[in-house]
Amino acid sequence: MRHRGQFSRSERVARSRLAKLLHNEPFLCGSLVSMRRVCGKEGCKCAQGELHPGLCLALRVGDKRKMIYVPQALEATVRRWVSSYQEAWELMEKVSQSCLQRFLRGKREIRVAKRQKAAERGKS
Repeated sequence: MRHRGQFSRSERVARSRLAKLLHNEPFLCGSLVSMRRVCGKEGCKCAQGELHPGLCLALRVGDKRKMIYVPQALEATVRRWVSSYQEAWELMEKVSQSCLQRFLRGKREIRVAKRQKAAERGKS
């Protein structure tokens, strides 16, 4: 593992923010979906087609996708947790891109070194 001082500034910032986020914030690996629904009460306006707005959490549980209704009292909390997950995902993508660039650079260096070694052997 490289010393963090060797990482670019943007990668250090992303790694630091990601570590703080994962350590300090709860998160839910899912997304929020606005849905309109029928409550089932007789005489309610939704029975005539004016559906109630609702929020569902879409996530994967094992191999299955689930839609879980989010009560209004928990909407702000769930929005914050899903937002933390999305931010963590974006930060991991940034770090991954930096690592990919390092990998490709290392691969190029190896290829150049092999060519130089072959050229030196060819001169002898």
